[in-house]
Amino acid sequence: MGSFGRYFESIGALAGEEAREASELFLRLAVLLAAALFFVAFGYVLLLLFAAFLIATVFHVGWIWILLGFTVLHFLAAVVCAFHVKNHWRTPVFAATRSEISRDLDALRGTGKP
Repeated sequence: MGSFGRYFESIGALAGEEAREASELFLRLAVLLAAALFFVAFGYVLLLLFAAFLIATVFHVGWIWILLGFTVLHFLAAVVCAFHVKNHWRTPVFAATRSEISRDLDALRGTGKP
């Protein structure tokens, strides 16, 4: 019984060490992803400002009205995305895994077909 305990203790220690290393890696990746998203958003805003001033120059329209149009378009896109999320929020995930586990449990209990 002691060897099993030492074995599981060593497996647990190894899993803890690997979990710590993985969490450090994922933290670094999350920080880099956040920085990338920030810079992409900043670049997008600058691109929109450039487009607004370009359109204002070409068509001799006030740039503030063009920015208002961009704002309305982005608001409508956000509403469309929100409705899409609302419609698909209750979609079940891992349906195949759940059915496989249910079949395995039924087979272990002897109530289902193997």
